[in-house]
Amino acid sequence: MVGTPRDYGMIQLNVTVYPEHTKIIEKILNREYSKPIAHKSASEIVRRAIEHYAMFLGVDFEKIKSEG
Repeated sequence: MVGTPRDYGMIQLNVTVYPEHTKIIEKILNREYSKPIAHKSASEIVRRAIEHYAMFLGVDFEKIKSEG
């Protein structure tokens, strides 16, 4: 995975997704699901997906976050 350093210590990632995943992201952004969402961009959806996957794997996300 290649990232481009940005301001405030962030890394910009270029993400390749399957067409069916793109359709899911579009539906989320168009609020076509019954649950309320707080996401306003595809990058926010990807960020949250990474956090959920880390929790699924048992990664101590808060520890990593605090280490900076």
